[in-house]
Amino acid sequence: MNPGVVVRPGGEAGVATPLVVLTVMGLVTVAAVGVLALAYSAAARSVRAAADLAAVSGAQAHGRGDDACGEVRRVAARNEAGVSGCEVTGDLIDFVVEVRVNRPIGWRLPGLPERVAATAYAGNVTGIP
Repeated sequence: MNPGVVVRPGGEAGVATPLVVLTVMGLVTVAAVGVLALAYSAAARSVRAAADLAAVSGAQAHGRGDDACGEVRRVAARNEAGVSGCEVTGDLIDFVVEVRVNRPIGWRLPGLPERVAATAYAGNVTGIP
């Protein structure tokens, strides 16, 4: 035994273990919340894009004299989004197609929404600069 080292039984051995465990648990929690936030953000962005594409496709179909809401449902389904509303206002010259789409989130956590939704508008309105 080294004469300069004093060993006390039951000293400070293992004192840092709870601190390390709490730090790791905190980092894992922050990482999980970050991943969840990114998942919601990505889902919301893709639903907005699906709504925009469906609205433009519906407006083009209505301009050709076809069923706008049928085209909206077809395009939304191809983009893995459900149509919760479709409305055409106006006539064949001046019109607006309003589309509401939604998509479920991959996993469900209590207190968070099950779905993300978006609304988009497209059409042809003459006389507006």
